[in-house]
Amino acid sequence: MSVDLNVALSERARQVLPGGHLSPSRKLGQPYAFVRAEGAYLYDANGQRYTDYHCGFGAHVLGHGIASIRDRVFEVSQRIDLIGAGIIDLEVEAAEALVRLIPCAEQVAFCNSGSEATYHALRLARAVTGAQRIIKFQGGYHGWHDYVAMNGQSAAEKLDGYDPMSDGILFDAARHTVILPYNDADAVEHYLKANPGQVAAIIVEPIAHNMGAVTATREFLQTLRLLSSEHGVILIFDEVITGFRHALGGYQALIGVTPDLATFGKAASSGYPVGFVAGRRDLLERVGRSGERGVFMGGTFNGTPSTLAAVLATIDALSQQGVYERLFALGDYLRSQLDGIIERLGIEAQSAGFGSVWLLYFFSGPYRQYRDLLANDDELDLALRRRLIEQRQIFQPLQLKRLYLSASHTREIVDDTLGLIEDNLRSLRR
Repeated sequence: MSVDLNVALSERARQVLPGGHLSPSRKLGQPYAFVRAEGAYLYDANGQRYTDYHCGFGAHVLGHGIASIRDRVFEVSQRIDLIGAGIIDLEVEAAEALVRLIPCAEQVAFCNSGSEATYHALRLARAVTGAQRIIKFQGGYHGWHDYVAMNGQSAAEKLDGYDPMSDGILFDAARHTVILPYNDADAVEHYLKANPGQVAAIIVEPIAHNMGAVTATREFLQTLRLLSSEHGVILIFDEVITGFRHALGGYQALIGVTPDLATFGKAASSGYPVGFVAGRRDLLERVGRSGERGVFMGGTFNGTPSTLAAVLATIDALSQQGVYERLFALGDYLRSQLDGIIERLGIEAQSAGFGSVWLLYFFSGPYRQYRDLLANDDELDLALRRRLIEQRQIFQPLQLKRLYLSASHTREIVDDTLGLIEDNLRSLRR
């Protein structure tokens, strides 16, 4: 009798990893242990192939194992490794490239993840304004730290209160975070006028991909820009998902609204650990100071040569003519085919997404903020995702979670998945 290597590795993991994994959000149900990734595919320990729509939480906008990324990292590793003193040429080259690309970027400060980037941006905002409070929006996710780890996918009864994402969050830090409804500029204006000088920052996903794909209206973002300037508040765009995935300059380059600071990660380095804060020179120069009025942003692995090489190679690859056009076209095709499936089956659902991000919402009607998503049929949403995972399609096994395409996906790959989606929805409807 052959040994199931996925099960064997999972059993070993349970002995040495908390819960047998690195995060509850990585659990797929039955044991899955992956040992290779290439293009649009993952391969498990038993040699079975899976089509990947998770894409490393969106980090792989090009696909897995891209030769140009791998070769650039290898080349750099032959001449330099972690220094931790002075500067290296790659820091300057990467920062110069990002300043050219990102509308808000006059300077860039590197770290290692999106959560680190939002943490540093909020600390900086508090330092420069002297205010304590920050505004975030219900349904948004900006990382694991105590400033913002609250009010993500909240139950209906918790929408108007404090809803921490974890035990152990320090309430004295979290209580300075104000939760308001997304796409509601009137609520923001009312709060700022009622609390003058109390708010340091507004942090917002310009497309709320942590709610799937709820898009901020241009008017909402423009009003946030005006209100922030009027009230002396730092406007922060969280572009950890949208940045590099939708455009090299972030979504701000597409929508034409420029924040004071923006945070990036994920797709900026094609799977290498990166985060960075980009923004106004007068703000970020505080990070470069030590002592009085300095804002400390240290980290042994900030700006490692391998990561910076990956950032530069990713920029080169995504700058090639037609890459984003093909990604957007494939996303539009996928969503149009999903709409056709919905119409044929007569189910209450709608396709959603932007560019290479996609998902199905299992309800009809508009969606402008998190409260609208409470109409989603979570049971059907989860049932479909679990079935598709069993059929070797890698989806996030959580309702309302976005899915991704990469430049390595093709229409043929997508068509195979669409056939499975239609078959499973037809079966589940019965």
